[in-house]
Amino acid sequence: MKYKAFEFDTFTIYTIKTDKFKNCHMEITFYDNAKKEELGLRNFLVDMLCHSTKKYPKRKDLVIRLEELYQSFFYGVSSKVGNMILSSFVYDFINPIYVNDPNYLKKVLSFPFEIIENPNVKEEAFDERIFRIIQKRILSDIESIKENAMNYAFQQALQTMDKESITAASVLGIKEEIERITPESLYQYYRKFYENSLCNIYIIGDLDMEEVVKYIQGAFHNNCVKNHSVTPYVQNKLRKKELITKEPSSFGQTNLIVGFNLEKLSKEELFGGLAFFDEILCSGGLKSKIYKALREDNQLCYSVSSIVSKYDGMYYIYVGLDGKNVSLAVKLIKKCVKEMAQGKITDEEMDMARKQLSTSLEVVVDNQNSLINNYTFHTIVGSPLFKDIKDTYQTITKKDLKHLGKKLKINFVYELQGEGEA
Repeated sequence: MKYKAFEFDTFTIYTIKTDKFKNCHMEITFYDNAKKEELGLRNFLVDMLCHSTKKYPKRKDLVIRLEELYQSFFYGVSSKVGNMILSSFVYDFINPIYVNDPNYLKKVLSFPFEIIENPNVKEEAFDERIFRIIQKRILSDIESIKENAMNYAFQQALQTMDKESITAASVLGIKEEIERITPESLYQYYRKFYENSLCNIYIIGDLDMEEVVKYIQGAFHNNCVKNHSVTPYVQNKLRKKELITKEPSSFGQTNLIVGFNLEKLSKEELFGGLAFFDEILCSGGLKSKIYKALREDNQLCYSVSSIVSKYDGMYYIYVGLDGKNVSLAVKLIKKCVKEMAQGKITDEEMDMARKQLSTSLEVVVDNQNSLINNYTFHTIVGSPLFKDIKDTYQTITKKDLKHLGKKLKINFVYELQGEGEA
């Protein structure tokens, strides 16, 4: 794979040339510092832009055009990562060598910029009918969070931890904010989004990248110069004593979340050691310390998993279990974390983690989306490319993990109690 950057005044095009795939994958990513009051607007906007344009005023018009472009696939998504908000327009299309049309590459590359730059707007307001469709769908998505025990537990746990932190804010926004948005206010935000967001374009495939860049230059007309910095990391408050919260629910089982602050991790720990640490502690499946302690040795839970949220400076352990087992489960989780901080790690656990992480890397490098995601964070925050991460995993020692373990500080224990277990 050959990586290359083409820098322009208002955006940068990053290319990965490879013949591993028959199709091509492209992402146009607008990113900025996250603002709680704008998260719902931004998610709404991306959904709105992908539904129709001036040239394709109905959703079926867009679908037909994508079919004409040999079944190309296009969608938009917004995600919050630490203190960053990223809005990506994601595009998959067939390699031009399989198409009997000399103008296909130019046509296919112009399509996403038609979507972004020519919204379905009249008199500085988005189309009212489509606006209401999108608004209704987003309100339904917000409401549906309450129907998923794990998602709802995480939402409530983070709100309890610190409702003012950007970590606790949902990319969907909140119901009241979405209801206040109008076709006019959404268009005003579109202009702000387009003019102020930093922009990178990523494309992977077996393409003449010089030609790709030429066509993108002709299709993308963003002349707004941005030079502000984006700060991805969140410093969530530490606690001298963990916050313990219990909330009743109508769900059948209790959902437990234990949250830890990650205190002052080095770059090596963030982008290598932390994944290795998590593999041994929790995410390594049947052989992980927490799985063995909770389920294999004590039959305490139905499910256990972890989430590494390095840009938020947080680490979460989730357990689905009977309410009567919560106290023992929390005690065992703390014990497992303490063992890691004491360096009580076997050679077998080290070998298992190294092999599992290496195998996982071999899988993701065969996926275009994963490669682009890796390249995106490499260019924005300086995280290593997959090829460099693999080398890092080979050098991690028990001493490294012991040092990292001491940097986990418990923040909260949140219990969403199962029905009848309060």
